[in-house]
Amino acid sequence: MLSSSGASEEAVDFAVARAKNDGAGLIALYLLETGAAGEVFETFSDSGFIGEKPSSELSESITKEYRQRGYEELGKVQIKAMEEGVDFEPLMEEGDFAYKVLKLIEATGASVAVLVKSKKRRSLFKYFSRALAEEVKERAGCEVVLFTES
Repeated sequence: MLSSSGASEEAVDFAVARAKNDGAGLIALYLLETGAAGEVFETFSDSGFIGEKPSSELSESITKEYRQRGYEELGKVQIKAMEEGVDFEPLMEEGDFAYKVLKLIEATGASVAVLVKSKKRRSLFKYFSRALAEEVKERAGCEVVLFTES
């Protein structure tokens, strides 16, 4: 299972059930997208909440919060996988979504990738845009199942 910032319960249930039925393991990727803190600054700056140049402490705080959310999301997937007896490997990486996901699919020989895309184009913890999900689906060397966050 591959995700960039969390997963809908439906997507997690599907991925765990699919892995169990296929007798396969489950890899969950929480991707800290490159430039995420900058997008948060831009959003808050546009709204007038912060000035043009936020402090390094604010940047570190946002990154820390983003990482903490990742640990929580990976933990939720791990619990479901353990309940169903599915081998589980959590990954947290930073970088460009399409590049990282495609490289992981290639490196692991994944047969199925489960992706969760956001309804919202911009939010504090956006998953990824429709264009990136479609790019992965077109370029992946495996089946790609898309879910939309609820």
